[in-house]
Amino acid sequence: MSDQATLPLAGPLTQPLATFAAGQDVVVTGFLGGCKLQGRLLALGLFPGQRLTICQNNGSSLVVSLNGSKMVLGRGVSQKVLAVAAGHCLRRDADCCCPRPEGDGQR
Repeated sequence: MSDQATLPLAGPLTQPLATFAAGQDVVVTGFLGGCKLQGRLLALGLFPGQRLTICQNNGSSLVVSLNGSKMVLGRGVSQKVLAVAAGHCLRRDADCCCPRPEGDGQR
């Protein structure tokens, strides 16, 4: 069994953080990587369901805004963090942080 893991919220709209453009809001859905990487990301406060804003994507690093603080992720790490664009979140329950379209009837 591999120590690589993808968390269950990964789906067809899931992409690595490295593929999103500056200014986009995203929701983290999971990680590709071993226990050490996942532990480091969790210690930084980056966890599935967390909403981020991509501040800068310059090809070698990624700057994201997380709870009012900015953090820089290297290219390798940003390719192992999976996310969906906000509004395309796979969680459609009361705890989902994505804005809902007008007339959705929920929330």
